[in-house]
Amino acid sequence: MGFKDFLGLSAPLLSIINGSILLRNYLRDKPKLTVHPINPDAYQWWFKLPDEKIENKLIRKCGFLVYIEIVNRGLRKVSLESWKLYIRTIGFKQIELDAISIPEPKGNIGKSEHLKFWPVLGQKGPLFDTSTFIDSGNCISGMAYYVLKIYDGEIYNPIIKDEKINGKLIIKDVFGGQSNCDISFSKKSLEEITSIVEDIEKIV
Repeated sequence: MGFKDFLGLSAPLLSIINGSILLRNYLRDKPKLTVHPINPDAYQWWFKLPDEKIENKLIRKCGFLVYIEIVNRGLRKVSLESWKLYIRTIGFKQIELDAISIPEPKGNIGKSEHLKFWPVLGQKGPLFDTSTFIDSGNCISGMAYYVLKIYDGEIYNPIIKDEKINGKLIIKDVFGGQSNCDISFSKKSLEEITSIVEDIEKIV
């Protein structure tokens, strides 16, 4: 085998080796996001919203408030692209919901008159600037608000058991990675929720 033949064979081999190294480094360094609800028994709520009338048709509505933390256990920093909530109906249809902008929620600490404020995921407010950028080894947290609108019959109602609604939250990053978690929503009255987010029933 001549020197030129050797070079001809070594070039593809080097390409394969370099490609394997790049792939290994990408898989090693890529962001690894995990998401979970914060204090699942205390902060995940669903509530009935006032019905809405559109062209003489009554639209039933309910809202969902989640409080979640997202952790990046990978070696690459990353930004979130989306965080969507999925609710299954009585008719086994899965409804995709997008987060809606709201003011920073607030509530009393225990039985005291001292107020606590919560950040809203991906939103800048008076007290928090909750960026969707997550550095390696860091985490972000915040609340998110979703509204389910029910346009048709009972089979499009969400499944409710023991006054709870189960949902799945799916987050996606800008590199195409995704993670999910199940969330069990406890029922609250609209009056209780408006004490946390004022005029939430007017936010669409």
